[in-house]
Amino acid sequence: MKKLLLSVLLLLASSSFANEVYKKEVKTPYDVYIKELKEAIEKNHMNVLYELDLIKKFKDAGYAKKFGADFNKNQLTAATTILLCNGYIGNQISNIDAEMMALCPIKISVISNGKYTKIIYTKYKGASTNKEISALLETLDEVVINTIELTTDKYMEKAFSSDSIENRHTDH
Repeated sequence: MKKLLLSVLLLLASSSFANEVYKKEVKTPYDVYIKELKEAIEKNHMNVLYELDLIKKFKDAGYAKKFGADFNKNQLTAATTILLCNGYIGNQISNIDAEMMALCPIKISVISNGKYTKIIYTKYKGASTNKEISALLETLDEVVINTIELTTDKYMEKAFSSDSIENRHTDH
């Protein structure tokens, strides 16, 4: 019973902010888009810390053979996770509550099936009850989303987000 209660509490705690996901889809070749995204990240005062090619990593780990017909059923041609940092906001958050550094680094996923490229970012809005940190996290979400939008506006076919533009934090 204790394990069940603990599991439910952990599920509720982890889903309190992780359910807001920003997504954008473009009909741009993955190789073209990923290069522009990394350049935009750097131009917007953030740093790419690491780039992980998940398809290659899974193949190198033997998952294609291990999973057989169940491997990559979505036929993705690319699945990359980019870990990045906004040092200014990260430092401000750390100065308020060092434990909030657990949210670092920022993660953007870029996937493609050869027909489209999709960009996915899990927002940090709501990850803290501290008003100062919450405002910084909303600003961070705005910076990351604006960076993604700058790179996709010229390619945009369809965009969708779990929140409306009216609900975005725009006081900063």
